[in-house]
Amino acid sequence: MEGYVYVDMDQKLRNLLNTIFTDEFMEENTNFSNFEGFQYSSAVITNWKADKMVYAQLLMDNFVKESTRFSSWEEMVQVAAEQRFGAAATA
Repeated sequence: MEGYVYVDMDQKLRNLLNTIFTDEFMEENTNFSNFEGFQYSSAVITNWKADKMVYAQLLMDNFVKESTRFSSWEEMVQVAAEQRFGAAATA
């Protein structure tokens, strides 16, 4: 389906997301105090607990725009990874 993103959500990716989205990052850059709150509020967009996460990119990006300082989910992930691991980690 066009406009949908499919992501294999293995434990490694879950751990990575939980590592980069620290409470400090979430408090400074979003309307949430932690990543769990972000996931809970975006549960209408995607099932974070599924083995294969599927979401409409436009819906996810709009949610990110409304609840964070970022313009897209991709930007949010990239900035969080850069802050956590340094710019070289995402190159």
